[in-house]
Amino acid sequence: MKKPSIVLLAAAAFVLCGGEWKDMPYYEKDFPVRGDAVMLRKRCKLDLKTPEKKGFPTLVWFHGGGLSAGRKYLPSEIDTNKIAVVSVNYRLSGPKVRHPDYIYDAAAAVSWTLGNIRKYGGDPKKVFVSGRSAGAYLSAMIALDKKYLGAFGHSPAELAAVYPISGQMTTHFQILAERRREDPAVRDFAVDEYAPLYHASADAPPMILFCGDPLFDMPSRVEENQLLFARLTRIYRHKETKFVSIPQTGHGSCVAPSLAVINGILSKR
Repeated sequence: MKKPSIVLLAAAAFVLCGGEWKDMPYYEKDFPVRGDAVMLRKRCKLDLKTPEKKGFPTLVWFHGGGLSAGRKYLPSEIDTNKIAVVSVNYRLSGPKVRHPDYIYDAAAAVSWTLGNIRKYGGDPKKVFVSGRSAGAYLSAMIALDKKYLGAFGHSPAELAAVYPISGQMTTHFQILAERRREDPAVRDFAVDEYAPLYHASADAPPMILFCGDPLFDMPSRVEENQLLFARLTRIYRHKETKFVSIPQTGHGSCVAPSLAVINGILSKR
């Protein structure tokens, strides 16, 4: 662990700014544990990098990988001189892990951030959540289904905004694959309690739904996000939701320009 460059004594507590911390467990002692505890101890860790100043915004970032692969990393598009980044590992789908374990992991990591970022100099009212692909799905699920953050004593209302990048807004294909191992008749499409679309409501936090070009992103991925956008804005009259399609980009290549937009927004907060 790199030592922070500034240590301030404030309100009888140390506030750590301008540092980098690696592999910190984010399940607090009082957090409920669901699913395989061994995999939880192995995977449920985060990295944190913070600016020198106090009161900074924080981006919680979830990697992609179809809920079955991938690992945490620091997005290079985010200016960590102005914005803190919490990069999160979560349990991956496998023989000992199935839904909704990884959704609860995502909620636990965000809850840890809401409860602890002030200690590192951040403003808990400036916590933003984003992710790519599977990470975008997790971001949307914990933003729209209140039970996940609620399990850890927090609420989506505490989030400044949520920015899923090319996330699946129907029930995730990996969840359907887990079900199919038990019942081969399970189809490859569903909108149920594990679909962000299912939980659209008027009190959703502010969101920008990023996608690639409809011609190049994953089949129906853009349309799913457009449908969520339509439900939030036209049915629930949500004025703080936006939809952004990055021209001439696909499922992977839309990530960098989307993060550049997010960086610009958070740099002004």
